[in-house]
Amino acid sequence: MRIDRVPFADVAAYLEEKDTILVPIGAQECYGPHLAMGTELRICELYATELGARAAFAVAPIVPFNYSHMFLDYPGTCSAEMSTIEDYVAQVCDGLARQGFRHFLFINIHAGSLGPLESVCRFLRAEHGAVGAVLDIFSVMRDVGGVEWTARQAPTGHGGEMVTSVALHVSPELVFMDRMKLPGPLRDFTEGMRTVSSGKVAIGCSSIQLFSNISDYAPSGIQGDPTAATAEKGRAVWEKALAFGVDAVTRFARVRLSG
Repeated sequence: MRIDRVPFADVAAYLEEKDTILVPIGAQECYGPHLAMGTELRICELYATELGARAAFAVAPIVPFNYSHMFLDYPGTCSAEMSTIEDYVAQVCDGLARQGFRHFLFINIHAGSLGPLESVCRFLRAEHGAVGAVLDIFSVMRDVGGVEWTARQAPTGHGGEMVTSVALHVSPELVFMDRMKLPGPLRDFTEGMRTVSSGKVAIGCSSIQLFSNISDYAPSGIQGDPTAATAEKGRAVWEKALAFGVDAVTRFARVRLSG
């Protein structure tokens, strides 16, 4: 049930039986030459809405913007400070908790919001005795998708084969096939520091976080090769990720924390 698509009496009736709500946290940022700027936003909203329908839980409207400063070199990116994201989400969820919601599962699609969301979850517990958790969509898709990717370069990386396949399945109008191209190798920052992914560089057998912009090491705005993406692969990943989500939120709704 999308709480923005029903009268308040329906939400009140829901709260007589359940206290779980899914809160999608989206982002609008560059996804390379072939994907619309709102790709993450659309995937996140569709996933949360479908998950809520399949598992019979309430779903809040999506939070559309995120901490996307690392993409501000690309026009159309919308970004807010982490503190702004934290305050905004905390205030909205505080209001929902006062209405009776006690289990908040944040459906997240962007790494920039992980820190703020942990803080929100801890606030909700301290203030309302509520339980908070984060389901990271792309992590779930990587873990349970079960697809053998064709691309040799970062198939599950930003703008690569995985997300392009999912977009082809759920929102093909966001994929511009005629603009799809190989991203080229990721640039290394200096000798002995191999770029692995966003903010991660390998040194010997371990790594450090280097807070760079994506344009520093991937000028095209993507990390992975999307050229082998298909809607069929996307459907397989989508269905398995949703099946996991149904199981996860059903179990989460029964969690009780001490204290």
